[in-house]
Amino acid sequence: MTYEMKNEKLRKWVREVTDLCQPDKVYWCDGSKEEYDRLMAQMVSEGRAIPLKKRPNCFLFSFRSE
Repeated sequence: MTYEMKNEKLRKWVREVTDLCQPDKVYWCDGSKEEYDRLMAQMVSEGRAIPLKKRPNCFLFSFRSE
């Protein structure tokens, strides 16, 4: 996904932090329902989240160090 950030101060700060930390990639969250559904499905498929049967839209998260 390509996202254009219009806030120049934020864009500059992200660029500075990216230069400092050198991540493999930067992902801009858009906060959409589609993004939430996709990320939750990914977490479930990777075994990092377990849907709670008695609580719709609730998950148990497990983070393991690799």
